[in-house]
Amino acid sequence: MKVVVTGASGRVGRYVLAEIAGSHEVVALDRVPPRDAAVQFVQGDITDPDDCRRAVVGAEVVIHLAAIPNPLGDPAERIMRINALGTFNVVDAAARAGVRRVVLASTDSALGFVFRSRDFLPDYLPIDEEHPLRPQDPYGLSKLVGEEIARCYTRSSGLETVRVRICRVVFPEEIDLNRRLADDPSILAKGLWVYVDARDAARSFRLAAEQPGLDDESIFAVAPDCYAREETARLLERFYPGLLLWADRVPDHRALISGAKAERLLGFVPRHTWRDVVSE
Repeated sequence: MKVVVTGASGRVGRYVLAEIAGSHEVVALDRVPPRDAAVQFVQGDITDPDDCRRAVVGAEVVIHLAAIPNPLGDPAERIMRINALGTFNVVDAAARAGVRRVVLASTDSALGFVFRSRDFLPDYLPIDEEHPLRPQDPYGLSKLVGEEIARCYTRSSGLETVRVRICRVVFPEEIDLNRRLADDPSILAKGLWVYVDARDAARSFRLAAEQPGLDDESIFAVAPDCYAREETARLLERFYPGLLLWADRVPDHRALISGAKAERLLGFVPRHTWRDVVSE
């Protein structure tokens, strides 16, 4: 199967290439070449429609990763231009070229909690794919817009779209950071301590590309536990007492976002937790 990966030279992109390059014909679309010289490279920018159209010719699946990954270092207009307009260009090019499926990298940030300015609580726990998306920042908004673009093209053209909402990605090589996050639960409190290891994130994209029978789905890729040494109920007590009524639904160290749909539709069960990359 010919698979085009946008943002293939990015941090997650490198893991995705390693995951799929051995079993599929891979085309990497990015502004800079990927480390894996064995894959076909198309130099281009997702904000250029012609670059997108050139890259997806003959592809069966596009895995769209290219994006600004947070709202912290770029102005809002640049985030929207690259993330929202870039996604439109990729999805439109795929539909025009007869690509069967686009797997879109979305994020739990579209829920609105991670980068919120005004506090609010989840409607229920554990959060699942039916929970409303209420972003308050340009990054979360851009991902919400990207999901709607994908849905629009599924409705209008029959293009299969799978929106994989990856949670905070943990990179195993960031040893000092990973230890600091485990030791201080206040750091990840706004993000509800949800995460996914980069290796598992890459596998979720491969499964979303390969699994037959998917047409129009949003799916969380999330580790089953909270990124914290304390049990979930204790975290809620300390940081979100208003959510304690849901504590019995997230026992022990259970994550506040459910991965049940990913397991059911993709057979995706994470193989790594934060404990794998943090010395106890």
